Amino acid sequence: MQMVIIHNMWIYYTIIYSILIGFFGIFKKKAVEKSNVFFVVSLYSTVVFLLIAITRRQSIILENNELLLIILKSFIVTLSWTLEIIALKNYMISSLQPISSIKVVIGYLAGIYIFHDSNIWWKYLGVIIIFFALIMLNSFDTNNGTKILKMNKYKSYTNAKTTNNNYTAEYKIKNKRILSIVCFFVACILSEMSAILDVFIMKKISSSQMQFWFMLFVSIMSWMILLFYSIKNKCILIKKSDWKNLYIYITAIILMVGDRFLFTALEDPNVMASRVTILKQLSIVISVIVGSFVFNEPNLQKKLICLIVIILGIIIILI
Repeated sequence: MQMVIIHNMWIYYTIIYSILIGFFGIFKKKAVEKSNVFFVVSLYSTVVFLLIAITRRQSIILENNELLLIILKSFIVTLSWTLEIIALKNYMISSLQPISSIKVVIGYLAGIYIFHDSNIWWKYLGVIIIFFALIMLNSFDTNNGTKILKMNKYKSYTNAKTTNNNYTAEYKIKNKRILSIVCFFVACILSEMSAILDVFIMKKISSSQMQFWFMLFVSIMSWMILLFYSIKNKCILIKKSDWKNLYIYITAIILMVGDRFLFTALEDPNVMASRVTILKQLSIVISVIVGSFVFNEPNLQKKLICLIVIILGIIIILI
């Protein structure tokens, strides 16, 4: 029994990572309520890098090929995090997070065609179930526009006194919803591309090296994006109070610890890449349930139905 537990430690590491990332999404959303999106990404990525640089003493010397792969991964993740946090700023976390189950589909297909995992035809039923659940979720949200108008998050749109202004408010919310879903969907695809790269990179380097270089490049790219956006809009996006936004620092700590567990899991020679992708989606449960209560988001019962259907699809693929 002890040998089996040791043999499958990557499973437990991945589950811990999933739980932490579920809270990571919640604290990110809280952080952008007070600060600019680009600043939040830039600061928490920099804090993570500094913490790793201080606490880890392992060698950071890498081959050029490995650095190029990490740079590519860093670019993909920076773009993914930026799109994800834009989506979270503008829409409900309990509605967006279930969309990340699309990663299961991508991971499953990658497992078959890239990592040559076994392919059983009935597992495609799990893929179909996940897509069905996402369609259900979209239907619930589409019919929920009037409730969203009553939420505290969107009170700024309800100050209008005329019918035309109310119509304009609903139109703006609909556009924000569509933009958020598109941004989050693209972010999920980019995130899974990064996860596929992780499998190849972690065969050559340690988890400490991966975290150090990855967060260094992400922080540099994030500050570059913030600078570019500031110059383009001819304004300073950073307020003095932004540096005191505690949610950013909490987000950084959760990310650093979570990534440590994930990269350690990927170092395991027995790890199954497609199974890691599936287990990572346990974060959806945390984000949907806890996020709904934290942000007072409506339709939790209906979203839980979608969540149960998604988990059923994940189980079918996982078997």
